[in-house]
Amino acid sequence: MEEHNAKAHAKYQEGLKGMEEKDGLLALCGDHDPSVSPVISVAMGGGALVDALLGEVDAAVHDGHADMSAAKGQVEQQDMELEKEEDEACAPKKYNEYLHSLNDRQKEAACNDVAVPLMIVAGPGSGKTSTMVGRVLTLLKEGIPPPNILAMTFTTAAASEMRERIGTVVGKAVAKDIAISTFHSFCLQLCRTHAEKLGRTSEFIIYGHGQQRRALIETERLLENDKNNGVGDTTKQYDGDIKNSFKDKAKKWQKFITQAKASGRTPEDYEKKGDLTGASVLRHYNEILRSCNALDYHDFINSSITLLTNFPEVYKECQDMWRAIVVDEFQDTSAMQYCLLKILASHNHITIVGDEDQSIFSFNGADVSGFDSFRKDFPDHKEIRLSKNYRSTRAIVEAATALIQNNTKRHHPRLVETDNPSGCKITVKECHSEDSQCAFVIDKIIEITSGTAEGCNFGNIAVLYRRQITGKAFQVSFRNRKIPFNIHGVAFYRKKVIKAIMAILRTTLPGCDDGPWRQAFKALLPGDKEEKKKIIYHVQKISLARTCSFLTAASDIFSAKVSGTFKRAQITQGRKVLSTLDSLSKLVEKEQSVSVIISSAGDMLPQKYLLEKRAVVDVDNGKLLNEDSDIRSVLQFLMDDVSDFLSTHFSSSMERSKTDEKGCASTLKAFIDYISLRETENFRSRKEENKNSITLTTIHQSKGLEWDVVFIVQNPTLVESIC
Repeated sequence: MEEHNAKAHAKYQEGLKGMEEKDGLLALCGDHDPSVSPVISVAMGGGALVDALLGEVDAAVHDGHADMSAAKGQVEQQDMELEKEEDEACAPKKYNEYLHSLNDRQKEAACNDVAVPLMIVAGPGSGKTSTMVGRVLTLLKEGIPPPNILAMTFTTAAASEMRERIGTVVGKAVAKDIAISTFHSFCLQLCRTHAEKLGRTSEFIIYGHGQQRRALIETERLLENDKNNGVGDTTKQYDGDIKNSFKDKAKKWQKFITQAKASGRTPEDYEKKGDLTGASVLRHYNEILRSCNALDYHDFINSSITLLTNFPEVYKECQDMWRAIVVDEFQDTSAMQYCLLKILASHNHITIVGDEDQSIFSFNGADVSGFDSFRKDFPDHKEIRLSKNYRSTRAIVEAATALIQNNTKRHHPRLVETDNPSGCKITVKECHSEDSQCAFVIDKIIEITSGTAEGCNFGNIAVLYRRQITGKAFQVSFRNRKIPFNIHGVAFYRKKVIKAIMAILRTTLPGCDDGPWRQAFKALLPGDKEEKKKIIYHVQKISLARTCSFLTAASDIFSAKVSGTFKRAQITQGRKVLSTLDSLSKLVEKEQSVSVIISSAGDMLPQKYLLEKRAVVDVDNGKLLNEDSDIRSVLQFLMDDVSDFLSTHFSSSMERSKTDEKGCASTLKAFIDYISLRETENFRSRKEENKNSITLTTIHQSKGLEWDVVFIVQNPTLVESIC
């Protein structure tokens, strides 16, 4: 059994560790990275780098460097084993000290019998994370090995925080052995491991928001063909009005697909309900993903359930591996995520932590009825409530309690308590226009932040709203008054330059679909937007007419194998783009440093990408803070993620070299998966960078964050939408 566990652990842990985040690590391009050869460290990209890396001389350098890396890896491994032994020796004392630091209710929850299913209902500010850490320590104390504990969270930041806090008690080496993962990270690795059982290859593509939208546009075209009995021009969807019509309908169906997959509904389910159109949309969409060797984010969950229910060997593997499960933010789980947990926890060793009153993501598939399902499916469970709020003032707690009592759907109402002082009263201000609302907020901010030595810092203030469009007015007003702000919730990974780099990286890997190739051409072709659009349109049209890939069509067009409407200059430009991308693919086959590959991809981008601006305004002169006048400032952020990824994905440089004996394709693929999952969390927060600026964000994106002063604006819109 232990041998089987070790093998299973090695298989899962390799992927899971790559999906987590730990803030504050050194970026690879900031200081010399021992895993990068001296030649690479000097060059860091450009044509000279490509030429050098493709030569025989550089190959010799790499051979010598590989020996050094192997020796370094052995030393690292020995150091880690020694550190782990030291941590384990003093672990019992640390466990007890930590558990004794909890209050009585928290301690009861943390130390409850590990064989009994446990529900911890943790109100806001009640010490939920401390209790969860205590629960994991109890599992370790009861003899469950770290590799056999699975902790599920909803964000990589939460996973990182939990690992860090556990590490302060038991040591980093032990904490690293615990599988702390988001739902999607866990399921992605399970799906990749058993991809062939799902009708995919292990290199299947992850469809994000944009690719999902394009698949639904194609779905609309297929539906149109169905209505016309299959008669129609296969290139018709790219004609202006029809294409726009498909786009509009795709937006509507995207929400439908999300709700359908979150609840586990199939085309047959919709047919039984008489919704034949919905059934056709879902069926066509699923067929498109299968034909493209792709899965979307909801497929990770649903496909994992398929693997566990239809393949006994997969179920047994997971049962043997995960002997105890801890789940954070349970109120945010969808019906299918709960189904997954129920299967994984058939041994009853499960702890869920959440709060029914904090369920605000139903639009994204979250189903608060999971609490009642848990009570029904685990009848012998123990339920413990943490109701003391340590975070908020009495005035805020009492106001929140009064408001939540109006929620008629509460099944198990409870009272939240606090020993904190009353604090300042909540101010309610009625403004008669958007301008007067902005003026009031700005005047209060200036009053709060000036006048006394104890004045509040800009970084301790937030303005919350329901819809992103509300924040636009505050951005304009803050700029006019030269008040620094940051827009929390603007996705770093959806920045134009980052999307371009990620598309370029994806083209180097096997199984790349048309989407990244189109994005790469859009980024690398010279000329204005309309000219590039025409070139890509014609390539796409030919690929559809010939039923071949975008890459095949582009290769034939720009090598003059296919006649077309392109000018000589356009053919030269297209050929250059293909050559540039091909050189990067060859570099991936030889180079073992992912950071070098990313730097090289960044070097390919034209000058206009270097001028993209960030939404943070400086106090003194109204200029944009950290303006991206150099692509390196953007790459630095991405390199931070490389460092985070490598530190959690690999135990040592020797382990890294074993994964990719030649080149870094496997490591790059895992890194792209890591980034794809982080993108779904919808934002990237850098507290140090924003410590002197006011945060603008939506109410949903503010969940779990804290500020000293908060303005909630446009309340009438919020209340009307709820009623």
